[in-house]
Amino acid sequence: MEKCALVLLLPDDATASVYAELKEALAAKGKPIPENDLSIAATAKSHGLPLYCKDTHFDELAGLMTIIQA
Repeated sequence: MEKCALVLLLPDDATASVYAELKEALAAKGKPIPENDLSIAATAKSHGLPLYCKDTHFDELAGLMTIIQA
């Protein structure tokens, strides 16, 4: 059995700032997404990570961060 590492990413001030930026950008586009999805995206972006997903809500963030449809 393969072992894998788990890294827990906690929200911090940088995450809150990115959350606000993404929420504002989506509001300007008239394309809000659910708050939980926005929190996940902000956490990934604030840590410089791509977001792997199958959720089409994240399509609205494609120009704002790296989204990889899995």
